[in-house]
Amino acid sequence: MLKKLSNWSREIGQLQRSKGIFFILERFHLNHRVAFSDSLLGEIEQIEAELFAMGARCALLTISPENAGKRLRSRDTEKWAEKTEEEIKMAGEMLINTQQELRRQANDSIIPTIEINTDKTDWDSYAKQILLF
Repeated sequence: MLKKLSNWSREIGQLQRSKGIFFILERFHLNHRVAFSDSLLGEIEQIEAELFAMGARCALLTISPENAGKRLRSRDTEKWAEKTEEEIKMAGEMLINTQQELRRQANDSIIPTIEINTDKTDWDSYAKQILLF
């Protein structure tokens, strides 16, 4: 569908980025690279090539290891209030390990990637960085 929209946009003369289509895919290619890196890598690379041809970019939002527990707690305060400090620490470590794997996969991908540390939770600034990228 995105490929058809991209082709249609070009057909009607919208070649500039600011006038073309704009789409956001949340948790797509990097998550698939991590989850299926062994079994479906060829298929993922083919999809990436098509996304790259349409001008796809990737924004990898990260946090610092020392903020992992705090960020997890802020996502769902009721859920995390029931957890022990050890459970929160383990979940934070898992989050940071996953983040490291996402970084590795971003380095192997042909999709240009910007990494944005979100420790300060300045969402407007991050959105502007993504749009300018």
